[in-house]
Amino acid sequence: MMVVYLFIVFVFISSATTLPTNTGECSGQGKPCQFPFLYSGQLHFECSTRAPGGGQDLYGRCPTRLVNNVTRQASDEPSDWVRCGENCPLQRYTENKEIENHMKSLVEEFPGLASLVKVGRSSLGQNIVGIQISRGVGEERELLKPKVRYSGNMHGNEPVGREMLNHFAEVLLRGYGMVDAITELLDSTDITIIPTINPDGFDRGEEGVCSGADYKTGRFNEGDRDLNRDFPTWREMNNSIDNMYLNRQPETKAMMDLILSEPWVLSANFHDGAVVASYPYDDYRDDQKQRGIHKTPDHQFFKHLASTYATNHLTMMNQSVCTRWWFEDGITNGADWYPLNGGMQDFNYLFSNDMEITLELSCCKYPRKYYLNREWERNKESMIQYLQQVHRGIKGVVYDTFEGLGANSSNSTRSVAGAVIVVQEPAGVLGKNVTSSSRGEFWRLLLPGQYQVTAYHNVCSTGGVILQSDTVTVSVTEDGPLVVQDLVLDRVGPCQNGPR
Repeated sequence: MMVVYLFIVFVFISSATTLPTNTGECSGQGKPCQFPFLYSGQLHFECSTRAPGGGQDLYGRCPTRLVNNVTRQASDEPSDWVRCGENCPLQRYTENKEIENHMKSLVEEFPGLASLVKVGRSSLGQNIVGIQISRGVGEERELLKPKVRYSGNMHGNEPVGREMLNHFAEVLLRGYGMVDAITELLDSTDITIIPTINPDGFDRGEEGVCSGADYKTGRFNEGDRDLNRDFPTWREMNNSIDNMYLNRQPETKAMMDLILSEPWVLSANFHDGAVVASYPYDDYRDDQKQRGIHKTPDHQFFKHLASTYATNHLTMMNQSVCTRWWFEDGITNGADWYPLNGGMQDFNYLFSNDMEITLELSCCKYPRKYYLNREWERNKESMIQYLQQVHRGIKGVVYDTFEGLGANSSNSTRSVAGAVIVVQEPAGVLGKNVTSSSRGEFWRLLLPGQYQVTAYHNVCSTGGVILQSDTVTVSVTEDGPLVVQDLVLDRVGPCQNGPR
């Protein structure tokens, strides 16, 4: 079970851990910053806007002297703190090539925890890269270890999330073995971070410009398209894969490849221009009313995801932070805010097992660089807590024991790829099924409650039947938020009785 830690309020540093000494790469006013440092119960890998003597200083400060070199406790004397220079984390925006090089350098430094993810290329041929972070990342993923994903900068002139993700990767790797919440997360979760999806648009954006929704301002890619209007929608669910890819932008195709090729369970995409956590659906269907909330079958869990981020964020629930919009409790249904066609979060939900929300971090789309340190402090707890939600609900492996039904069958039990898992709650069958991975795994994110779970596998083309498991009753509770339940396909039914 994933244990929730109060990452911001208190950080536990293992007594068995030897903290690294300062690298000397970050300095302020000609003096080297002492990283990492412990201050006010928090372990910092970046400067702080709450340094002694600095008040709520927008500019990050760092200690140049520690009172304890073993615990890395920073001095409380204001004279021992200096304003951080631009060579320190979160003191400026990073260029595209710098982000790529940063991902590569982290992989080189942490080969047992990090691997480079080559997502694709932009319209202008720039590399779109990410980083995969997990214990034992170079080996086959542990069975039932869930895959989660953060991506950012889909709109090139919205780069705050890009900087949060670029630094988050470093914090996860440097915090492993030192911060309990991070260590447990990397031990139990397979994390992918993609700081920028639209590097070409970023190159056109301008720091300090708080609005802009076109090519010139950097929102669109080089193909003059809004990438968050370029994904297949519910209207194309019956199309072939080849048809779904027709006329898509290179960046869209790259993300579609990534989304459809791995068994993702949970993700979030970072934007700017508001301060809110937005959840699906973003779009209305023809037979639905064209205003108000458009609910998915997982409406309550999506609200839980959005609320998890908003409540752990320092200001997302504060309406005065961004007065251009009003969102109750810092969350909104996407369609209720404003409907859009071709969004990535709806694509994830409709075409894969993944549940994704959209996170708007800054009221200004491209704020001045000296706001970045403060934005990190507002978001860092939420970024941890959100990923921990993947350890809720039910997960397991689907097996079968039948001989002669389908290719590669045998007398022995084997895992089944492509099985459909149907979940029913007291109110009825949830309208969204999940499909088992190539290794037979399934994950179904659920809130506490009692559920009935059944697996089906269509072998009509080879065996003339639908394989089916017994229906299992599973209780998910607050004390036991994650239940491991394997399902065995040991019954047969006619092909017309399978799940629709």
